[in-house]
Amino acid sequence: MERITYHDEDSLYTVLRVLPESGFSASGGTGSLFAPVRVTAVGRMLEPIEGQRVRLEGTWGRHATHGDQFEFNSNLPLDPGDEEGLIRYLSSKAFDGIGETIAQRIVEKLGTGTLDIIRDHPESLEAVSGLRATVRKRLVAAVQARHAQHQTAAFLMSLGLGPVRTQTIMATLGSNCESQVREDPYVLISVRGMAFRSTDKVALELGLELDDPRRLVAGIEQSLKQAADDGHSLLRQGDLMTAAHDLLGSKATTEGLESALQDLIRQDRAWIDRSLLPDEEANHALHPVYLPYLGTSERELAKNIGRLLNVNKVEALASRDQLQKLEKRTGIELHEDQRAAVLGLLASPVALLTGGPGVGKTTIVRWIADLATAAGYKVKLASPTGRAAKRLSEATQRPASTIHRLLKMQPPDGFEHNARKPLEAGIVLVDEISMLDVVLAHHLVSAIAAPTRLILVGDPDQLPSVGAGNVLADLLASGVIPTHRLTQVFRQDEQSLIVSNAHRVLAGEMPELPAPGVRQASFYFFRAEDPVMIEDRLIEVVSKRIPEKFGLDWTEDVQVIAPMYKGDAGVDALNSRLRDAANYGGREVERNGHVWRTGDRVIQTRNDYEKNVFNGDMGRISQVSADGVITVKFSDQIQSYSKGELNDLRPAFAITVHRSQGGEYPCVVMPLVRGHRVMLQRNLLYTAITRAKQLVVLVGSEIALRWAVETAEQAQRMSMLKERLIEARK
Repeated sequence: MERITYHDEDSLYTVLRVLPESGFSASGGTGSLFAPVRVTAVGRMLEPIEGQRVRLEGTWGRHATHGDQFEFNSNLPLDPGDEEGLIRYLSSKAFDGIGETIAQRIVEKLGTGTLDIIRDHPESLEAVSGLRATVRKRLVAAVQARHAQHQTAAFLMSLGLGPVRTQTIMATLGSNCESQVREDPYVLISVRGMAFRSTDKVALELGLELDDPRRLVAGIEQSLKQAADDGHSLLRQGDLMTAAHDLLGSKATTEGLESALQDLIRQDRAWIDRSLLPDEEANHALHPVYLPYLGTSERELAKNIGRLLNVNKVEALASRDQLQKLEKRTGIELHEDQRAAVLGLLASPVALLTGGPGVGKTTIVRWIADLATAAGYKVKLASPTGRAAKRLSEATQRPASTIHRLLKMQPPDGFEHNARKPLEAGIVLVDEISMLDVVLAHHLVSAIAAPTRLILVGDPDQLPSVGAGNVLADLLASGVIPTHRLTQVFRQDEQSLIVSNAHRVLAGEMPELPAPGVRQASFYFFRAEDPVMIEDRLIEVVSKRIPEKFGLDWTEDVQVIAPMYKGDAGVDALNSRLRDAANYGGREVERNGHVWRTGDRVIQTRNDYEKNVFNGDMGRISQVSADGVITVKFSDQIQSYSKGELNDLRPAFAITVHRSQGGEYPCVVMPLVRGHRVMLQRNLLYTAITRAKQLVVLVGSEIALRWAVETAEQAQRMSMLKERLIEARK
């Protein structure tokens, strides 16, 4: 490698000028190339160094501007083959303190076997004049480390892994990476971006048999992880065996899988709980099997809720007289069900408030906070996401935070507030608990200690949490927590169809559309059947019709919500077209198939405790630097993302319905495409409609809309929280 023209540290994309060795020749579609002609080579490579030899494999191509180039798809670093190459290699930036003069002295003294001698007999460098002891030690360490790195990289790439994955694996597993992979290839599953299928391919490449115990153990664990990704806290043992067999194939026998499960249990990588089974002889196929962290979360959540409920009688924080005075002072007259809810919620150690849109949950939450504060109680408000917390704060005119911020996340050890250091508050009120998964619920409740009271608020008809568990549904089904369910709709604005249509959808009825002659309604449906036409119509409605008719700034006030990422009118396609429609211009960077541009709306896709940015937080790109770093302005902070960190963001002009949970937008626009049928369900449509404050626009197929309204069945989530809650109250 004579010159490194370009190298990106994140993507590893590299442009080289290379000098082919003697005897090399190749011919492509653009003619013949013969050594010693210099060649431009492009591809992905780990840490290229000028002067180093490398074996490249690929095909010839022709760039419109730069002409002939060799496009390599694999590369193998080699030691320099002559003294000139050695001198250039040793004097490169890879070896601190070694200039060209010292490099020449080293090579003159040690010859063409210089690198082997440095690795195996480092004391030989003592004979090189002018080479200080400190520099000599650094050189030996660097040569040995780089040799080990090259060997490891060559090993990993020989297994079919590309340079980007190779770099990630080496960074994750450390210096003994190769020995770890050889011992158990399935250690690769711990590396971000390595799926089971690609890991399994590596394992088989290394010669593992299809019924190797290591493969069976990994298959069992992967089946549990996939179940958790699908929302399940557990799998029954029989279902787990079936899932693992489907994943691993016919060579995975029942006996082998059962033995692998026992191995997982012995290694504390799985847990079977028989405590709630009727007797020891219960059918093994029914035994609940957990990933340990999910089993702990479910068990401890139930135990801690039971602990709070078993507190002796607590005083009521408000009387009917006080409530009537507040009604008179505010000019708001509550329905009797609402009065009962306020008084009941303020008289329980743990209580639950549920109901759909328009039933007055927001008013009750605000009054609970006011009455509790008037009684001398410190109230803390929280929600699972930043957007939901912002809504809660606006509704109550009080500070509200995410649950993560409330508990003060301290990676990697967990939360500052826990059973040993509970939250200091009289009341902790948590809204939007339909989004609460079993792990976060466990951490929240473990940080509540009497006399602190816990009030939970949520809509059971919303989509369940993205994470594992069925928390709100299980709390309701257990019947152990005092629950106040509001059903009377009070938001009855004649011009507003959003609330009434949300309830119509829940009842399995088609939405009502505005009557003829109504100039500005709140609910519209633009019909189209062809998916491409749906996409075109949606872009027109969002970028032109809505701004013209309602005066909304669509780049700020309109949120497009779609059922799926892929396909026509999916989130990915819509984001690309909406970004083009916004036409902000300015600098942009491409990464992972997405283009990021100044002005783009983006959403965080995982919890980043160092940045204090959490899954679901939305922001806007305020700057894209020349080196590809983007700056995102969130509602409460500004954060920078290197190109390697852009995996944590997604474009957000359009988002999925699941990612919209907890948010509220002036206007929601939703495509309805028959190709999205697998996702078209009643609770998904209901969730999308209830995200809008002023306007809902549906664009698409009436058949798809009817499918969504009529499909009430939801996949049942496996959980035993209900049974544990009942047991905890005995």
